[in-house]
Amino acid sequence: MALKRKKFLIILIIFISALFTLYKLQFDTRKEVETIVKEKIEKVSVFTAKPGSFTNKIRVFAKLYSEKEINIISEVDGTIKKKPYNIGSYVKKDEIILEMTDTRKLLELKEIKDILSAYKAVLDEESKNYKNAITLYKKEIISKDELSSKENLYRKAKSEYDNREATYRRILWEFDNLNIKAPFDGTINKYYFDVGQKILKGQQLIQFSNYSKLIGKVSLKSEDIKNIQINRSTINIVNSDSEIEILGTSKEIDKSVFSYLLEFKLNNENKNFLPGEVVEVEIETEAFENYLIFPSKAVLNINNKFYIFIYDNGYAYKMEIEPNWIDNENCAIENFDNYDELTIITEGQSNIQDSQLVEAIN
Repeated sequence: MALKRKKFLIILIIFISALFTLYKLQFDTRKEVETIVKEKIEKVSVFTAKPGSFTNKIRVFAKLYSEKEINIISEVDGTIKKKPYNIGSYVKKDEIILEMTDTRKLLELKEIKDILSAYKAVLDEESKNYKNAITLYKKEIISKDELSSKENLYRKAKSEYDNREATYRRILWEFDNLNIKAPFDGTINKYYFDVGQKILKGQQLIQFSNYSKLIGKVSLKSEDIKNIQINRSTINIVNSDSEIEILGTSKEIDKSVFSYLLEFKLNNENKNFLPGEVVEVEIETEAFENYLIFPSKAVLNINNKFYIFIYDNGYAYKMEIEPNWIDNENCAIENFDNYDELTIITEGQSNIQDSQLVEAIN
């Protein structure tokens, strides 16, 4: 009896050991299979795109010009005496920016002043005599002919004085114009002559400008100009926050590559830019609304067709698209189906197929 019980216990132990070994083998196999399956699921990165708007922009170069720039011309002959300011100096309106001298005009001015003083004395005397004659005539002390004679003498003296005064004023004007004054607040860009040089009437003396506001000019292709809306499009200088206003466009007949010219006004009160400077500008050409915007690295080009993979509940679904390239890093597709959001695979998509099981790692 004891022997039978011992055999039964041995058989039971062997059976339990075999059952445990079988279970462990099955568990390890299942775990290994799950590990293999899990390792075969592609890991991907995703991006959630939501509806929005964007604008297409182009970058071109523009040349800046002074809104107010003139060449100051000499009104008189003279010799350069002094240049009070250096080139590049900013001066206020009516400040003297160039001094000239002319000895001949100085002598003429002194001479005409002396002559004018003499004629003024004669005029005063004849005026006094004429007024006395009027009084005497009213008292019937002198005749009308004597009054007319005094009047004629007065008028002759007045005419001669007026002629000399006109000559004096002309010479004084010429003398005053030997000093050149700033016509407005601005900057001296260039002197055309040096100290000691003789100047003739009509010659250019100074290039003078005010560049608190500058005019920018950009040459554009016809396909770009068509998309620019003067009242809605914006233009910005790259790496600058200066205020800019688009003025309009015109056609350039003499250009073979570019056929249109866009002009804009730049507020340059802080003097960040100079006339003649070339700057890079960014111009809005088109505005788009209700587009899904996402990183352009999500797009696959297969035989000149463009695709993205959509992530949905652990699966990747292939979608053909017509991308709009915003810049080097982003693109957009029109939201025809009015998605509230769309999860797009941005990394790992080159290794997967349509409807494949994937794992999002972000």
